[in-house]
Amino acid sequence: MRFTKLFAFFACVALAIVGCEKTPDDNGKNPGGNGGATLKADVQSLEVNNPITFTVIADDGTDITAEATIYDKTHDFVEVSNPFTPTADGKYEFYAVAGNAITETITVTVLPSIPALPEDTNASSTSFKHRILLVDHTGNTCGYCPKMMLALKEVAETGDYHSKYYEAMSHSYASSDPATSAAANAISSFYGVTDYPTLTYNFAYTTSSSYNAEHIKQQIDAQWKESADAGIAASASLATNSVVVNAEVKAAVENDYRVTAWLLEDGIEANQTNGVEEWMNIHDNAIRQAATTNPISGMDLGTIKSGEKASLAMSLEITGSKWNRDNLKVMVIASAKNNKGKFEVVNVAICPIGSSVAYDYK
Repeated sequence: MRFTKLFAFFACVALAIVGCEKTPDDNGKNPGGNGGATLKADVQSLEVNNPITFTVIADDGTDITAEATIYDKTHDFVEVSNPFTPTADGKYEFYAVAGNAITETITVTVLPSIPALPEDTNASSTSFKHRILLVDHTGNTCGYCPKMMLALKEVAETGDYHSKYYEAMSHSYASSDPATSAAANAISSFYGVTDYPTLTYNFAYTTSSSYNAEHIKQQIDAQWKESADAGIAASASLATNSVVVNAEVKAAVENDYRVTAWLLEDGIEANQTNGVEEWMNIHDNAIRQAATTNPISGMDLGTIKSGEKASLAMSLEITGSKWNRDNLKVMVIASAKNNKGKFEVVNVAICPIGSSVAYDYK
């Protein structure tokens, strides 16, 4: 063992003195980026066998696309044409080199097929029903979590409160929980959750360890609107190892918008610690996957004017061997900049897989 370590040490010293064999980085293909230019693609996602067109802009605003070479970091740093037509699905990372400038990487998601969006049956309207986002940060071995479950059940069964929100369960309390996932852990981490249960509202509001149904209703009332700032339409289809989501946001209020999607699973059986009723052992709306958690608000759609739309296709990988595909569904979350310049949830929709959800007009 000692000989091996000494040999490795002297080998490293020798390489440092003599130099290493040339790599793509040595030829200027450094995906780390050194500033000086920005690479842009005309799409964030597209179907396979369709072209991606790139633009490279210098820091002074000059278009230097003609001078740039585009590289595909995902596939051995190979040089690609511009436009480039991918022939296989997956996530591609590209960067560009122009003279001494090396751009940061950008990601383009290439999908096997994109489901068609539902027809907008009221194209002239921008009056949408509003739902806020509730996330219950929980776990099946959390002894206090049934109190939150009971409170949420009471809220859902009171008046029309069930029509004012959609709920996701982030099982991040313990790794042994059958309903946990890496996405759930990342989402709870974003909210800074340390106490369980914790109920969060949209992306900004938190009620830690509050099991009071009246308090929850007050928080919902404070954030719910008669009309949403934007509406959501979406379609979802099952691919081999993923769910493909096509989401569209229609603005009622002009703003900068983002969209994301979370994969949820119903019907997960796991005994709930201190569960006083049998239904507590069946866990619904468990977060299994997210299109992205950095940022939590998702991908940019740019500025959308009132009455106009923007769409984005996303892929949600099915990574768990025990996930029940028959019980999966998609939560689509639209967000926009608030008065502090931060993206906050403006509406939420649930889309069944193999189906679609149309704009929910008032």
